[in-house]
Amino acid sequence: MLNNRFLVHAHNAPTPRQPNMTPNQRTPMTTQKWAPFTYIVRETTFITNLFKKTDLRITLCSNNSLQKLVMPKPETLDKYNRFGAYKLTCLDCNKAYVGQTGRGFARRFKEHKNAFRSSSNTSNYAKHILELSHLFGPIHETMQILQYQGKGAHLSTTERYFIYKEFSKNNHLNYEFNISPNKIFDALLKPH
Repeated sequence: MLNNRFLVHAHNAPTPRQPNMTPNQRTPMTTQKWAPFTYIVRETTFITNLFKKTDLRITLCSNNSLQKLVMPKPETLDKYNRFGAYKLTCLDCNKAYVGQTGRGFARRFKEHKNAFRSSSNTSNYAKHILELSHLFGPIHETMQILQYQGKGAHLSTTERYFIYKEFSKNNHLNYEFNISPNKIFDALLKPH
């Protein structure tokens, strides 16, 4: 019988020690059936009470294990399915395009790739790759995630900062008319 992914086991109940008795005088061992249930507060208490007057004994278990609590968790969510600010770097000349997305990095990368394939001017990064016949690399070699961030003013400021950072190194592919001098960014970029 299966219950909560566990088999119901038959266990011999331990017999109490009976001193000064020969093996023939001891009472025979009774067999009890045990069924493990995953502990879920009210439901488990109710089920346990139902079986109290039967020969079936309930043992409670938990889905939480020490291993689950202590071991580092691998990134279950692919980092490219999150959103925020990113940088695309040309594999041939190391020029960088900085952008932001609220749709997921993988989806935004696919949009840049589609602009490259269709020779569209909707992506400065794709335009640069096409004009100079450079290589359009895979996402894990081309895209660097700068910061995870939800859409909004904070993300726009983060994007502007990273664009300015690339602009100050003369290493950007973003539109120049969007870039203006910024004393706060200069102070942040100044070596200490």
